[in-house]
Amino acid sequence: MLNYETDGSGTPLLLIHGFGISFNIWQNLRPVFRDHFTLIMVELPGIGRSPAPEDGRGYLDAAIEGIEEVRRALKIEQWHVLSYSSGTRVGERYVLKYSGRVQRAIFLCAACTNKSKANSLRIAKDFDANNPKVGDWILSGWRLRFLIHLLGFSLKPSSYLPEWAAEIGSQPVGILKSTIRSLPGHGAQLFGSMPVPSLFICGTQDFIADAPRHPAENERLIRAAHSAPVTDPEEVAQAVLPFLLGVD
Repeated sequence: MLNYETDGSGTPLLLIHGFGISFNIWQNLRPVFRDHFTLIMVELPGIGRSPAPEDGRGYLDAAIEGIEEVRRALKIEQWHVLSYSSGTRVGERYVLKYSGRVQRAIFLCAACTNKSKANSLRIAKDFDANNPKVGDWILSGWRLRFLIHLLGFSLKPSSYLPEWAAEIGSQPVGILKSTIRSLPGHGAQLFGSMPVPSLFICGTQDFIADAPRHPAENERLIRAAHSAPVTDPEEVAQAVLPFLLGVD
């Protein structure tokens, strides 16, 4: 079973972390959310204390079935789902398959980028397939730290950068690669229509995802980079709470 922690009281809220960062990503939002919800914070397959996917099982399938196993173990009939970064593709797959178990869904800093960046990722994945040791080298040391600084913090100074670099760098490199490979369309595939009320929260300074120029009714813009959950928790909370609590 996936490793998880619970906190707070109220309507259950599942929190799905992003690339290699575990449920520590919620450290600054946890004090706000636990006053309104029972938080269920999972670690995705192979991250932290969660077991790696079984051989032959795709990463997204392993993740959503692991999450569903947690729900059944906790005897939760329905919950809200808040997913972040690469975890939004896990959240998307879970909502589509288990929509009857989800009340509302939020996709924070969704892993959906433009075609140019997706093509760069495709080239990198193809290169890694033929040169895995070089890929391992890139996802380690100062190279990984630079990628985190660029993609997570848009190259802005942050006291959280060392913490992120240490945690992501401690995860199995094979799991990091599986997470990257699981992104639909190399990250360019758009989210389809969701079967439950859904909200997409986009950072205007996010290097990975381009914020929409004209936000749709189910989109909210916040002034933040991809690291929004830790660097801009107030902005995130102001978008999340009214949607989940049904306050206009």
